[in-house]
Amino acid sequence: MSDGSGGTYTVHNYFGTEPQPLLKSPDASPRRVADDQLVRLQREFARPEGMNEAYDVLAREHTVILHGAPGSGRTSAARVLLCELPGDDGTYHELTPEAPESGVGRWLSPDLVGEHDRMLLDLSSVDERTWAAVHDELSGFRHEVRLRAAFLALVLSRRFEERLSPQFTQFRRRIGRPDEWEAVNRNLRLAGVQMSVRDLAPPALRTYLGSGPPMRDLARLAERIGIAARGPGDFAAWCEAALAAQTDRTRDVADTVRRLRKGRHRALFLTTAMLDGARPEAVHRATNLLVDEAGSTHDERPLLEHKGLSLRLETVGAELGPEARVRFTEPGFADAARRLFWNDLPDIREPLGNWLTKALRVRELDESDAAEVVTRFTDLCLSTGEFERLTKLVERWTLDSAHRATEVRAAAHLLKHGIEDERWNGKFRSAVYHWSTNRLPKHLREVLVEVCAKVMPIHHPEPALVRLHHLARNEPQPSVVARRALLDYVDQDVRLQRRLLARLATAQAERHHRVDADLFLDLTKLPDDFLLAAPTQEWLTLCWRMAFDLLTPNRWAPCTTSWLAHADLVGDEELVETALSILVDASGAAYPVLSRIYADARRIVSPELASRLLKSINTAQRARFTRRAPDLEVSPS
Repeated sequence: MSDGSGGTYTVHNYFGTEPQPLLKSPDASPRRVADDQLVRLQREFARPEGMNEAYDVLAREHTVILHGAPGSGRTSAARVLLCELPGDDGTYHELTPEAPESGVGRWLSPDLVGEHDRMLLDLSSVDERTWAAVHDELSGFRHEVRLRAAFLALVLSRRFEERLSPQFTQFRRRIGRPDEWEAVNRNLRLAGVQMSVRDLAPPALRTYLGSGPPMRDLARLAERIGIAARGPGDFAAWCEAALAAQTDRTRDVADTVRRLRKGRHRALFLTTAMLDGARPEAVHRATNLLVDEAGSTHDERPLLEHKGLSLRLETVGAELGPEARVRFTEPGFADAARRLFWNDLPDIREPLGNWLTKALRVRELDESDAAEVVTRFTDLCLSTGEFERLTKLVERWTLDSAHRATEVRAAAHLLKHGIEDERWNGKFRSAVYHWSTNRLPKHLREVLVEVCAKVMPIHHPEPALVRLHHLARNEPQPSVVARRALLDYVDQDVRLQRRLLARLATAQAERHHRVDADLFLDLTKLPDDFLLAAPTQEWLTLCWRMAFDLLTPNRWAPCTTSWLAHADLVGDEELVETALSILVDASGAAYPVLSRIYADARRIVSPELASRLLKSINTAQRARFTRRAPDLEVSPS
């Protein structure tokens, strides 16, 4: 790699120690995961009022702008509308507008629009700056959508409804609230419960559905009914159990806390809430850690006079379940206890963060339980807007110190949960971007690569590409973890390859040119139609020129030979001619470059292609040397 002193950039093969995965690798590509999520959404989706009219607008105008009350399922409706369009030759993908890196440029690039694509643009939670920028570009972007026979469904934020330009009001349609009974019924069928909710519902369920809960809460309720259905009882009992778990238990928790006078008892209560479902040994050891962190005192009596853990758990309303896991006896208690301590005792927040770091090192804490407690702590921080507490925790967990495996994995799970959060993913994406543009500690870099490669691409494919590119640029030799992740990622999607090629060719900062040129040489096995599109021809020429100017012949020569051999194999006349002209134009008719290309090609490609290459080279060199020189005897007037 370049060290900034002009040395040759030499890393171009995948090698180095294989890092252990921090997050579970998806069973399919990010696009396949997104498609599977859409299939499930279509099966559970209850059509709201206004859906059919919105479909007609989308099919006719190629654009629809949806608005409605928060919690009514506007974004889900947009996804389903796009999937209901006839034909399957287009690709569904979600747009994530972000500020141009150079400070000038588009927030919504036309390159993101493919032929017959179906695109979701969710503006339901964007900030003022993003809204203004996207609104200004929407007309031009719509032109590209129509030009490529693509479709765009935009979800409008309620705060910006009245600021939508009159030119877009014809595309605007209101999505009403779906029928609650139908929504619960559909979700129950997916959970394996085939009964009719409306016919069998107990009074408590009717009251709950009549209160107008958010659609996401209805889905959660149906899931809980499905879980209860695996046990004994009838449908009414299952509903009551699910509703009990859905009920706010804050008052009951507050009563329990008032009864617990000693700090160590409250520590057990809070630890049980944080580690709900963990093994008893883990809860016991983590409780002692919280007692120390909060400055409370341990039971100073002789050990044999201490109460057993099962008796102590009873005092906080918990027990050992059938699988020897610690759980509260009342549903919803754990979540309510966490929220009450966090909101009613703000001074516990800093000690609880320190406790979390120590608790992750408890040997008896399973990996799944460790991920769960990180998720719970993340939710608590986000509930009060303490985003910086989380980013500082990620940085602390990824420093070069002891206990790396548990803490680094915890950092990955924290960022994963943040990226998946509908309200906060923009803040987390911004943090990942800031980190990716700098030289990072090894463990933080590995965490970001995993999050960008496995989590972000599902709903934010373009931002994932940008961040992986920066991580690859800033990766120190000999590591190639980020480079490999970037190349594997774009290999899944022609559009992503095109976007990366454009980034490599048009990078503004010269300090990135050498590493970008080297990255390009690992990207030269591109689809043949890349060579026949005018914009990509220009980008390819620029990238080859960077490679010839900044890298050694030993680095670029095998790639030029492979490039020509592939063109020779395909045999298409237009493709061959374009492949030759790109290389020759990129060389600037420099003799050392062209002589090396031709000498290597003669050993690999057919005589016919070698002859055509020589002809192109001679033509380029004649043009260079016969350019008219200025007439030095003619003085300017």
